[in-house]
Amino acid sequence: MKKRLKKSFLFAARGLIFAFCGGVSIFLLMTGYESIYNRDVPFVHSLDAINLTAYQSRYNLNKYVGTDSKQVGNFGKPTNVKMPRRSMRFDIVKPIQDTANNQWLARASTLHLLPLTAPRNGNLGVALLYCRSSFRTLNASNLPNVGDNLFIDTDRNWRYVYRVTDTRVLPDDQPYILSDDGTKGKVIISCNDSAHKRNFVVEADQLVVQGVEQ
Repeated sequence: MKKRLKKSFLFAARGLIFAFCGGVSIFLLMTGYESIYNRDVPFVHSLDAINLTAYQSRYNLNKYVGTDSKQVGNFGKPTNVKMPRRSMRFDIVKPIQDTANNQWLARASTLHLLPLTAPRNGNLGVALLYCRSSFRTLNASNLPNVGDNLFIDTDRNWRYVYRVTDTRVLPDDQPYILSDDGTKGKVIISCNDSAHKRNFVVEADQLVVQGVEQ
């Protein structure tokens, strides 16, 4: 009797181990599929769909996609952003588009650059940095204050300095009206909370471009 129970226990334990290993393998395969084919797969969150309806109604989001001087200006490709009173820098990477499903995708804790206008006076023009809302990026508890500075570094050792002019929490299907006189550079950081269908938005004006000492 004891031997049968022992065998049954070992059989069940092996089954659980095989099931766990199989589940991990499937998850890794699905994660790889997301990354390689730019798809938002259920239950896998290396990439998630982002609602950019608020900006698509006013801007052609595909018009200035790229990282050469025609898209980002003469001071190089933005690589990271420093938020006020935050110890972490957030990587800035290229946008990810699922063209098959007409969706924009985002990685966790990462900002994706979409220039909305051509460069202005050699500087980055109006730029959208979109992301997934979380405590690691932007949510209701960590929005910066009006008057705070933002810093964006580039791959050519230059630093854009911006001053926050507005912060808002808006429905993610509400068109965003940008206050823009067409002369200076601006940045919009928009983190999408898909669960509650809202955007946490920070708008900032460019102040200066500084050289960064190495």
